[in-house]
Amino acid sequence: MQLLIITPFKNEANSILKTMDSIVRQTMHPVKWLLIDDGSDDESPRMVQEYQAKYPFIHYHRRQGASAQRATGNNVVDVFNAGLKVADELGLQWDLVGKMDADLVIDRDDYLEFIVRKFDEYPKLGIASGVIYTLSNTGKKIYESPYRWHTQGQTKFYRRNTLEAMGGLKPFKGWDGIDNILARGNGYITEKFFEQEILHLYPTQTRMAEGGFKKGLKREATEYRNMGYPFYMYFFKTLKLIKERGIYPGILYFYYGLKATLTTKPLVNSQEQAVIKAFISQRWKNNFVYTGDSK
Repeated sequence: MQLLIITPFKNEANSILKTMDSIVRQTMHPVKWLLIDDGSDDESPRMVQEYQAKYPFIHYHRRQGASAQRATGNNVVDVFNAGLKVADELGLQWDLVGKMDADLVIDRDDYLEFIVRKFDEYPKLGIASGVIYTLSNTGKKIYESPYRWHTQGQTKFYRRNTLEAMGGLKPFKGWDGIDNILARGNGYITEKFFEQEILHLYPTQTRMAEGGFKKGLKREATEYRNMGYPFYMYFFKTLKLIKERGIYPGILYFYYGLKATLTTKPLVNSQEQAVIKAFISQRWKNNFVYTGDSK
């Protein structure tokens, strides 16, 4: 299977070398790794171009009409789609496409080979990822999400047919949650493989360029609204945040969720809302199919 990787980046001089080294040392390489520069003004473009000169599978592209700030939410989908357009312009053939952030360090050298093999073995596998973790001040691994069905937005791989069946990625905050739901609604499996661990150097809510802690919580609340989640889901998420991060983050999240519910409308159509409702029902019942269940 032919693998394409797209990495949106902007001002990632502190991390992009580590990410490129993670890919370079993999046991297999993609047909092309497109690093899409969204208007960097630091040293990261030079770093990428130096690697491009050494590794033919790396391709640097400066995007026109760059985002005002580092891409998150709908912006990152715009940059990813720009990468797909570059792939078409280069005449690249691909069966799988990976979206990878530029602040990741992959633990194992067989990550890409492992992911491609899973797609090859399981024709119903539509979206796949490894598991993301961060490091605490004491060096302890903190895993971002325990849910097997929920592939990680920082590093996820799509079967081309699945991406087309979904109508592409949704250009709004929550794109990396609803893609799993729509893929499953189209009969595909989405799966996170916990044996493949990836270090996230700079978690989203820690970056001041992305608005910091409060705007991160607001983005999370907006994601639920964009996807048309029922309001009671905010209660469960609030309780989870209070347990994991304290009362203030939980209450602030609930405030943002209530405000979003009262002032905005979901960004999914009625058919997609029906898919989401069915998905939530399956989730409560823990009635999901994974690669180990059938081929």
